Amino acid sequence: MATRDKSPPSTPTTTPPPKTHASSHQIPPIALIVYPITLLVGSLYSSISPTARFPHAHPAPLAPSIATDINLSSPPESPVNYFARKDNVFNVYFVKIGWLWLTLAFASLLISQPVYRKTATSSGRLTQATVRYALATTAWYLMTQWFFGPPVIDRSFVITGGGCERVASGVAGAAQAATGAGEVAALESVLTAAACKAAGGKWAGGHDVSGHVFMLVVVTGVLVCEGVGVAGDAICKALSFSTGEEGNRKDEDEGEKGRVWVLRFVLAVAGLGWWMLFMTAIWFHTWLEKWSGLTIALGTLYAIYFLPRKVPAWRKVVGMPGV
Repeated sequence: MATRDKSPPSTPTTTPPPKTHASSHQIPPIALIVYPITLLVGSLYSSISPTARFPHAHPAPLAPSIATDINLSSPPESPVNYFARKDNVFNVYFVKIGWLWLTLAFASLLISQPVYRKTATSSGRLTQATVRYALATTAWYLMTQWFFGPPVIDRSFVITGGGCERVASGVAGAAQAATGAGEVAALESVLTAAACKAAGGKWAGGHDVSGHVFMLVVVTGVLVCEGVGVAGDAICKALSFSTGEEGNRKDEDEGEKGRVWVLRFVLAVAGLGWWMLFMTAIWFHTWLEKWSGLTIALGTLYAIYFLPRKVPAWRKVVGMPGV
């Protein structure tokens, strides 16, 4: 009598990978190595280059409203490099308002890319993208602006022995010495770099985590992860400024042309952010200060863009670009 074949043993169920949009791509974690390489090359250059090692080549840093803004002495009249000047155009109109540029670029992606069009699925993607932006903004705000009082960077500076000191040199120093202990106590009670500068003091003596490195790494990382995730297939078109395919370009509708220019804008912001990060690696901060800022920034990017790939519950909250 024939026997029926036994059904194969059941296998334990696993969480299936998320369904991805047709054009979605994800940045591999190894790509983050570009940041330590950038800091390493810049730091090495600052150590071995006679120009970068010149004692007066380090003016006040480029970072906005954080401890590094006043940790160094006043800038010389003639900096040895344009990017070592606090008033260089890229610092004034890009770095000092860096989060505004990130916000504009991020918003342009949400408005222009088809993956965020108004459908049931895209509505969820839009919400998750907003959560990712909110998390990055919160990290930036707590680190550089406010953390139940002074920001994390200023708090760490004070905890490691730093504080607000009077600028005393020559005749000015003698005049300040005669002002009495009251002014000294007032300066010592200042707990933020911005307040110290406003009081005429100098932020010195502690470990100054590079807020400039932190901000620029997060800005470039967020934009690259988002841009590649939602429009990976369009990146090459965005990078191509060739006019040799006039026939094909005439067939493109205005919406597609607009999306291409949005991607160019996003890539331009990310590219300039990387360049200013490289300039920071050369001209400002100690090795440890730069690498501590980098470590915090990479932790922020990992939590927002790479941890969701391994933790389904977290992926449901923050999602993945283009997924």
